[in-house]
Parts: sequence; C-alpha cells; structure tokens
Amino acid sequence: MKKYLTGIFAAGLLLSACEKKVNPVDTYYVTVEYKQNTAKDLTGNVELNPKDSIYLNFTISSPNDMAYIEIQRNGSRIDTFQLNTADKKRSFSTIKGYRADSAAGVYTYRVLARDARGVFMGDGGKQLKVTVKPDFDFWSYRILQVPDSLTQTNKCYYSTKDGKVYSYADGPGNSASIDFGYYWDTTGRGTASTTDDLKHCLYALNAPQSQIAFNDVSQTSWTKNATLLKKMPSSVNFVTGLTSSGAIQTLIGGNMTSGTSSKVTAINTTAGNNVIGFRTVTGKFGAILIRFLNGDSPSKTTQIEVDVKVQK
Repeated sequence: MKKYLTGIFAAGLLLSACEKKVNPVDTYYVTVEYKQNTAKDLTGNVELNPKDSIYLNFTISSPNDMAYIEIQRNGSRIDTFQLNTADKKRSFSTIKGYRADSAAGVYTYRVLARDARGVFMGDGGKQLKVTVKPDFDFWSYRILQVPDSLTQTNKCYYSTKDGKVYSYADGPGNSASIDFGYYWDTTGRGTASTTDDLKHCLYALNAPQSQIAFNDVSQTSWTKNATLLKKMPSSVNFVTGLTSSGAIQTLIGGNMTSGTSSKVTAINTTAGNNVIGFRTVTGKFGAILIRFLNGDSPSKTTQIEVDVKVQK
C-alpha cells in the first residue's frame, strides 16, 4: 500500500512538472488600430509640451457585437460612444481630439469596447502613454548661506538659469546669471516699526548693499541684474498651484503688477512669508519656496534652504 501511494505521488509530481501554463484567451478578439494621418495622431508613446493638441484616430473591431466604445485617460472614462446601428457594432472608426494636460506627468490613454451589459470586451492590448514635459525649471533643495567677511566663500547668490549657488569669491565670472542674493539684515533694529532685525532677506544685486559692504558688487566686473521680488499671499501654493508655466504666469505674474521691490525682508516658513515671487531681468516669472531656516543671527553659519520654479 505504501508503494502504491508513493507511485501516485510521483506521478502527480511528474504531471505538475509537465503542466503547460497558457495565457487566457481574449474570447472577444477585440483589435484597435491607431492611424496616423497627421503628426498629432497618436500611434505610440510620445513626449509633448503642456496643452499640445493630440488626436486618437482609430478603428476598433470585434467579431462579436460591441455596444459601447470608451476612451479612458489614466483609467478614468473621458468619452463614450454608443453603437446604435448594426454596421458599427463590429467595427467603429472615429477621430477624437484632446489637449494635453498643463501639468507635467505621464498620462495613459486607451480605447476599449463594452458589450450591451457594460462588460469589458477588450482594448486590443495597447495603451498610449503621453508624457507631458514641464515648461518650467524646478530646482530643489538649494542652500543659501549668510555671507562671510573673511574667506567670502559662503554660497550666498543664486542663479535661476542653472539652479546653482555662488559665493562672492566666484561671483564676478558668474554674476550675469545671478538673480538674487541672501543675507541677514540688521538695519531694522531699534526703528519705530520694529525692535528686531529684519532678519532673513533676499535681494536683487542692484539693491543697496550697505549691510554687507564687504561683498562689494559695485565693481564693473559684477553684473547687477534688476530682479523684482514680492512676498506672495498665502493663497499661492508652491507645490499644488505652480504646476506649469501658465500657472506661474497667472499666480506669480498676476500678483506682481504692483508692490514689487528689489528686496524682501523678514521671510520665514509661515504661509504668506514662505513663497517669494520674482521676475527676472529677462521677464521670466518664478517663485522661491522657503523650506527651512537654520540659524537666527547674522552669523556666517546661518542659512536657508529653498526650492525654486521659473519659466523656461
């Protein structure tokens, strides 16, 4: 009896080892053909700019009756076509145009069929990925330091052109790219309006520099870009609001029609003080997010951490 059971077990293992796994068959045999009659017709994965026009020019077919044709983006239905005539139930063609999203990211489009009960029949096994490229530059986790009077190597200047930070020592050769600087301003101490320092400040290089006279940018070797700055209201959300060049134009540009300056003072991480809008000398709008403050004095160890978005 023992030998009999062992034989059955061995035979079972042999059959299991020989078992062939077959992918399930699409019993509806739905096919989707994407055609390209123009450069904007999608037939495969593409990279586009925000709000570019795209077209789905397709024919979807099945040997079984289809009742609904659905177009999805990122898994959500954006269009449905009901097939009411017999000549369209087995093959349906159309051209549908859309505009790419304004926010950068990957968007997946697919065309699928459903039967009269709304049951999924197939999508031809193909999905189209549209990658929307950002139309703005985003520089993250940049550190700006209070200027130091001895070695002058603290990184206290920022370029929105390349996202780099510069010191006074390496500034002259790069000053044409510098859009603003950072320092701790003590000029407000003892005034009628405040008994404290003006603290963390951002400024354009054409602003008066009496506070940091040892960083003398008045020399002809320094380009002094006239960047305009302004604190944004708390309603301007750096992360969720500034998702495209158009959004930057609307939210930052729209708030900078008045009240701009070559210097902003007393910035901090509280809403209403943590997003600084700017306009470069070339007319590009952008925003600075004050992420973190390290230090609370004019010491050379004081620094801030910023993220920056700027139109390309």
